[in-house]
Amino acid sequence: MTVLSHRFGETTVAKLSDPSELKKVLVDPWLEAETIVIKPNFVSTDPGYATDPEALRALLEALDSRVVVTEAHMVPRSMSLMEGGMSFTVEGKEVNWMWLMGGEGWKWQMDNPDWGWFREGGHWEQIRREEEAFLDERGFTDLFDEFGVEYVNVTDEVWSGRIADPAYVKGAVESRFSPAFTERLYAMMPKRLYDLRGSTFISFAKMQNYASFTLKNVFGLIPDPVRGWWHGPGDSRIASSIVDINKVYSSLFDVYGVCETLCTNPVKDPEGEIVNVLGTRYRVVEGLGVVAFGRDLVSLDAIFCDLAGLDVKQFGGYIDVAGEEFGGYDRAALEESKMKIGGWLSH
Repeated sequence: MTVLSHRFGETTVAKLSDPSELKKVLVDPWLEAETIVIKPNFVSTDPGYATDPEALRALLEALDSRVVVTEAHMVPRSMSLMEGGMSFTVEGKEVNWMWLMGGEGWKWQMDNPDWGWFREGGHWEQIRREEEAFLDERGFTDLFDEFGVEYVNVTDEVWSGRIADPAYVKGAVESRFSPAFTERLYAMMPKRLYDLRGSTFISFAKMQNYASFTLKNVFGLIPDPVRGWWHGPGDSRIASSIVDINKVYSSLFDVYGVCETLCTNPVKDPEGEIVNVLGTRYRVVEGLGVVAFGRDLVSLDAIFCDLAGLDVKQFGGYIDVAGEEFGGYDRAALEESKMKIGGWLSH
C-alpha cells in the first residue's frame, strides 16, 4: 500500500498507518551511511513526552547501518528512583532536583552555571542509575541489544574529559558558520562522536505540546542536566544556544531531521487528566502517524510548527534565528502544506 505523502521543498510530510511504514518513506543517500548517529528525545518520564520505543524501533528497522544513539542526562527524566531527586543545600536551605526546575532554582542556575557540585556530591552516580532504570523500564536496553546499538551519553563523556579538542571543533564550526556565542560549546563534543564525523546524524524529534522540533532536539545534547543557564533570563540565550549547538553538529555531520507523531504525543488540555513535572495539565493522543523529514531542519521545523498551530516565536524565535545561519524557510511552503495536509495533526 502506498503511503500518503507530500513534499514541500526539502521537507516531506507523510501519514503512516503503522510505524513500520517508516522504512517505505525514508529514502535518502544520507540514510545509507555506514554509521548513523541518532539523537532521540528522552526528555522526561511524563507520559507521552519521550520518544516511544516502538517509534525508535521503526527507525532502526528502516536503516541498514551501524547505529550509535546519543543523549545527555536530564533531571526531568531522572526522579523515578528518588522522588524529587537528591537533596542538597543552598544558602542553608535544603532543596532537591525538583527545586532546580522552579523559578528560584532556575534563577540560582544563572549565577551558578558550573556543575562541579553535582559531579562531586554523589548526584552524578544517582542520575546515572536513573538513566539505567529509564532505559531498562522503557525497553530501550533490550532494543539496543537487539539491534547492536551503541549508546553514548554526552554528559558522562564530557564530564569524564573524553572530549574532542575544542580547537578542532572551533575550526570546523567557524569554517562554515559564524562563531558560537560562547566557546564553552566547543568543549562539549564527545571524542567518541567526533571520531564518527562525516557520518549521518539524525535528530529524531517527537512533537511536543510546545514548539520543540528537530533543531531544539539537538539542544538536548548540551551536557548540563538542567539547562537554565542556556535558556538565560527570560529565555534571552535560548535561541543562540539552540542554533549554536546545531552549528557544532552540522559542521561535523550530515544532519538529517525526522519529527514524528507515530505513537503517543502530549496535547495541552486544561481539563486533561495528566499534569507534567512543570505543572502543565495535558492529555495524550495516540497514533496520529504523521512524520516530517528531510535535510533542511529549519524548513521542517517551520512547517511542522505551523501545522501543529504552535508559536514559531517561542524559545526566542529560534527557528527564525536558525534561518539566518542555515537558510530561511519558504513562507509559501507553509501555506501550501496547510492547504494540502492541514487536518493531519487534528486531535
